[in-house]
Amino acid sequence: MCGILAVFNMRKAAELTVIGLHSQQHRAIDYAGIVSSDGTFLYKECGPGTVRKVFTSEMLDRLHGKHALGHTRYPTLDDDPNRINIQPLRGYWRDMPIALAHNGNLTNTDELARICPHRKTSLDTEFILRILETRQEQRIEDALAETLRMLKGSFSLALLLPEMLIAARDPHGNRPLSVGVSEDIGFLVSSETCALSVLGAQSVYDVPPAAMVLIDRSGMRQISYTKIASPLKKCSFEGIYFVHPSSDVYGVQATTFRLALGRALEEHCPCPSANIVTEVPASGTLHAMGYATTGRSGMYMPVIFRNNYVGRTFIASSQSLRDEEVDAKFNFTKSLIVGKRIVVVDDSIVRGTTIRKIVSKLRELGALEVHVRVACPPVTHHCNYGIYTKGKDGRLIAQEMNVEEIREHIGADSIAFLPLGVLKEIWPDAENSCFSCMTGVYW
Repeated sequence: MCGILAVFNMRKAAELTVIGLHSQQHRAIDYAGIVSSDGTFLYKECGPGTVRKVFTSEMLDRLHGKHALGHTRYPTLDDDPNRINIQPLRGYWRDMPIALAHNGNLTNTDELARICPHRKTSLDTEFILRILETRQEQRIEDALAETLRMLKGSFSLALLLPEMLIAARDPHGNRPLSVGVSEDIGFLVSSETCALSVLGAQSVYDVPPAAMVLIDRSGMRQISYTKIASPLKKCSFEGIYFVHPSSDVYGVQATTFRLALGRALEEHCPCPSANIVTEVPASGTLHAMGYATTGRSGMYMPVIFRNNYVGRTFIASSQSLRDEEVDAKFNFTKSLIVGKRIVVVDDSIVRGTTIRKIVSKLRELGALEVHVRVACPPVTHHCNYGIYTKGKDGRLIAQEMNVEEIREHIGADSIAFLPLGVLKEIWPDAENSCFSCMTGVYW
């Protein structure tokens, strides 16, 4: 998963890009990069780590101009930690400098590799850039349209030229991408609407699937790059887990949706013996609050607290690193745990590392019972569209074990998952959404 933030025609563009990327830091913590434009040249600064760690004041001073494109990334493939793999990637189209940032994952890379056998990186993003560089159309939008029609899979992307910014989404609309307009007629492009709110966008709308939004000094216009109709496949996991609670994703407000998931989870998977409902913080908080709404399965009480900023453990690059991060990630309030029957609500279970250690710690601190409720169906299949679950030691616990075996493995008194049918009832426009990681049905 990655985060994109672009700024066009705004003073202190690089600084604004840092702010916008930081507000989406939950999407990726491994690498960060920014390319800026002064109308003639493009300038790049990047490095490994979080946005705050990477960008110093000296680096920002070197990012000149009123336009900028930023990207945060964690790898969707086994990755060699190399600075050349940090987006945005730079290249040239008809002798004009360009920079590209991409969120998603292309599924026809074998075919594209035959077209582009020589690459400098291991990124699928480079296929897009190199093919675009070969196009000889007179207008960049025509060249990009021809390029995008060659791609399969998931992509939301932004392309920066010296005096233009283009945002585009794949025909399936798999990953979110939004455009905002600032008060002083500047423009913003972001993977999530939370960043647009932080940066003061006055109006916000989603880039439509199969469309490009072109932004230059004259304003903004939208064009479709294909007439071939494709089924929409909006990622449901964005709403369950990834986006910030203050974001709207595919027209769905994330906080409202997660509270509804929690309420439905309690309705279908109650725990009448519990005293306390708590969460795996912070991504499970809203689901737990929803679960505790009626009080039938315990009162909501946060007893586990997260140490910021450790990051999201399931996207860490190795199992040993995930174990270390879980140990450092949480503090527990012992006085509220002793003698209690506790329901722990999580948004999802991917590898099971976090929940197993939490259950063990709660027992160690004196909980009488520990029950686990999960506001998502079992994640039984790897994602092919931009969520990293395929590391060398990557594993999906629900692919290896049934529900009872998972319960035994994590040491809980009981465990229950939200049924897929219930998720589809709550998630708007489910028939046009992707549930591949829960069903194994790919597109």
